[in-house]
Amino acid sequence: MQKNLKLILSVFILCSALSSAGLFAQDWVKVNPEMNNIIADTTLLRATIATIEPGAKSEIHTHPASFFYALTDCKLKVYYTDGQTETFDLKAGDAGYGSPEKPHQTENTGTKTAKFLLVELKEHPYIDR
Repeated sequence: MQKNLKLILSVFILCSALSSAGLFAQDWVKVNPEMNNIIADTTLLRATIATIEPGAKSEIHTHPASFFYALTDCKLKVYYTDGQTETFDLKAGDAGYGSPEKPHQTENTGTKTAKFLLVELKEHPYIDR
């Protein structure tokens, strides 16, 4: 009886760990920590200074609703997993906001390091529909 209980508990812990890993697999800070310097992280928001070197491409990730502010001039290309792409030619001081963003990769297609402030609103996460 005790042996079966231990086996069931072990399987439960393993399944929980695997499923929770999937929950965070698309969090940009977790899949590309080298591109993010967290400057604030509360229950409501997370603010990061994002840095993407020329030619670098992020792992696939999503974002909750967010606001960005370009700290440098930069050229970015976003590759969505549904095949869509977008390009951005930002100047330092450009800003914008958006709804939760579907799975994508971001590439710095420019020749200079891209830096921007990204403020994510945790209460408005991306939900796969």
